[in-house]
Amino acid sequence: MPVITISRLTGSGGAEIGEQLAERLGARYLNKQIIQEAAQRLNISEATAAEYNERAEDFSERLARVLWVADPTFAPVSSPASSFPFESTTDAFVEITRKLVHEAAHTGNAVIFGHGAHFILAHHPDVLHVRFVAPLPFRVEQVMRREGVNRAEAERRVRAEDERRANHIRQYYKADWNAPDPFHLILNTALLDEAACIRLVLEAVEQLKRQHKGHSHSSTENE
Repeated sequence: MPVITISRLTGSGGAEIGEQLAERLGARYLNKQIIQEAAQRLNISEATAAEYNERAEDFSERLARVLWVADPTFAPVSSPASSFPFESTTDAFVEITRKLVHEAAHTGNAVIFGHGAHFILAHHPDVLHVRFVAPLPFRVEQVMRREGVNRAEAERRVRAEDERRANHIRQYYKADWNAPDPFHLILNTALLDEAACIRLVLEAVEQLKRQHKGHSHSSTENE
């Protein structure tokens, strides 16, 4: 059963397309469910978990880490219990997210939205990695309509969200969030409508499936 990871620029419409893809495939659409499950496993509220989603450590966590290095008896009171010498809440959330994404890939038949899943599952040859992009003006217009804000506020939100995710990927995966390298397919939603994007992704799913079967068959013959 297919597993697809979806990355997107803010305002590109990737969330809506991801949901439709999951519906077409009869697959699980994993986005908020990952936050909910992470909250349960970390014994924190869902609202708190959402604050740690796809972000780098904040100043207070970095300061706590520096203090711990200077004095290992220091322990952050608010952090969940951890087997590591020092682990911020953001660290703990990322570690749980990685486990949940791997579990979803193992189970199969899932569309995983965000959460750095394309980096977490980078070495899974049967997982399709897709990214949705669009020029900044187009994305700002989408956010203006969706959230009912003016242009300046919409642009601020778009830039802030993209920067937050880029910082998260840089810190935890030592990678460039905007790099095209991890993706099988990058689609510009300013040039392709939702129906076209869905059709192309579904075609890519079938192509990857054929390719994977072909490689498996070749490996068997060579044994």
